[in-house]
Amino acid sequence: MTELRSDMSALPYLESADSVIRKSLTWIKQQCVGGKGVSNEKLDEHQMASFDLAWCAAESTAARFAAEYARKAAAATGDGVCLEERMARVFCAEALQNIHNRLRARPQSFGLNDADLADLDSSALSRFCQTQLDAGNLEALGREVIALNGASGAYLLDDHATMMQDTFRKLATNVVMPLAEEIHREDRIIPPEILDPLTEMGCFGLSIPERYGGLQSDDHEDNMGMIVVTEELSRGSLGAAGSLITRPEILSRALLKGGTEEQRQKWLPQVALGDPLCAIAVTEPDTGSDVAAMRLKASKCDGGWILDGVKTWCTMAGKAGLLLVLARSNPDRSLGHRGLSMFLVEKDSYEGHDFEYRQA
Repeated sequence: MTELRSDMSALPYLESADSVIRKSLTWIKQQCVGGKGVSNEKLDEHQMASFDLAWCAAESTAARFAAEYARKAAAATGDGVCLEERMARVFCAEALQNIHNRLRARPQSFGLNDADLADLDSSALSRFCQTQLDAGNLEALGREVIALNGASGAYLLDDHATMMQDTFRKLATNVVMPLAEEIHREDRIIPPEILDPLTEMGCFGLSIPERYGGLQSDDHEDNMGMIVVTEELSRGSLGAAGSLITRPEILSRALLKGGTEEQRQKWLPQVALGDPLCAIAVTEPDTGSDVAAMRLKASKCDGGWILDGVKTWCTMAGKAGLLLVLARSNPDRSLGHRGLSMFLVEKDSYEGHDFEYRQA
């Protein structure tokens, strides 16, 4: 068994991938350095390579975390090759295969040569990926997960997080799932049957510190509760329940990071109570969520700001009584994201998707 674990470990291959990624990052940085640091114009010339390399780095990091999590799960359960470890191997194999394919397709774009990619081209790594990604191996894992009623192994949560997981799993199963199909098929707004219990359980205050009426500790940031709740509600339905938690999280983090204390004192306690519900207006037609390309114009006027433009795909926009709106406060679009500001916009709450609000 020791020999099997050593032979099938993804860590040596991930270390090789990280080494290649670091070498390429160093090369691209050298190509993009201008007079005052990284030049946007030069970076644009290496946009495709930078994009692919960012994916490589993200996948490698995620795979390393998965492997470490599996190691802890194996130690906690005493299982030599537990379900978590076998699933982590598959994840790592897919990440390594993706990294190899991106870098090997055009190595010169990444400042690499055949010698740099030798470890990623090795027969040992190829054998590891083929073994883990074999259809028979994936089917066997799938059958085991099905037999466990969808469980994917130990969560390694503390007692508090486990209690939250159990509570919201019941809510997702008993309340969200029976309503999810109707909500999606008939394009309904989120009904009180879902909103009311979430409000009563304090879900909208998961990312808000206790001093502002939320459930987050004032002493340290702990996102595990929010993650567990979001995961369980999303298991019932992402659109009907899971996405509800991310709206107050985004707004509260923005306020805590860049808002004034007066704004925090006014809005965070209300958001924590779910009154008003909030929405995040970022996406725009033609630009999607490309933040640097936002066009919605914010102009200073007597007593405040005028927002002029269009947003789209704003979840809960009608029902919400408070919008966090991303707008361009500096008309110089060459500034990219540095010319943007976020605004809190109060509005009436409407039952439905469409609404028209005219400020008095």
